[in-house]
Amino acid sequence: MELEVPILQTYVDGLDRVLGGGIPKGSTVLVAGTPGTMKTSLILWMMHENARAHGTKSLYVSLEQDMDSLKAGAARMGMGNLHESSVYILDMGQLRRGLHRAEGTKDWFTIIIEIVKEAVNSSGYQVLAIDSLEALYALSDLKTHRREMFHFLGSLKELGLTTFLIAETPFGSTRLAQWGEDFLADGILNLRQVEVGETEVQLRLRCVKMRWMNHDHNALALHHDGEKFFVSHVISKKK
Repeated sequence: MELEVPILQTYVDGLDRVLGGGIPKGSTVLVAGTPGTMKTSLILWMMHENARAHGTKSLYVSLEQDMDSLKAGAARMGMGNLHESSVYILDMGQLRRGLHRAEGTKDWFTIIIEIVKEAVNSSGYQVLAIDSLEALYALSDLKTHRREMFHFLGSLKELGLTTFLIAETPFGSTRLAQWGEDFLADGILNLRQVEVGETEVQLRLRCVKMRWMNHDHNALALHHDGEKFFVSHVISKKK
């Protein structure tokens, strides 16, 4: 008898079916893509919709953009009521103000883990996003990258959160991540822009892997119509 896997729905029209139902709760999912592929907006959308539908509480740790700019961007994507009681955005300004002493004595991997643990214990967050891995690496003085990443992801997994790790893929690169995160993650969502004509560019999303799920491996076109996200079949390249 098959065990039913608890699922976090994406609320992207058509995507949950492609994923085999959604994203298994407690998974660590790498969201990798080139600049401008709406990685941040997509994860905030999932958090926003799960809060609205189920009261799910999420923590978004932004090591790049500040809270105000993220909220303004979310509002333009149809998330005008992104309230901190359900989706809390913690940015670098807040982190540095609250941890100015710790920054000189602890590495940022440890700081992030301690912050997330405290937040989960005090506020009951169920979903976490870290944006971005590149910013975290820039802040950290890593000696053994793969080993430290292994322990970092292991510590996050112990908290039982559904975790999204956002990674910026350089244009033209065939690698999704720098230090084996793609092997350590339970799931990988890859976003990229594809030219389909002389003037047209299509944003595509592909689930590279999702443990425990019977998912579709084909690429889909990802759209936002001003109110919601949805996926469709890809546009064939024009001759």
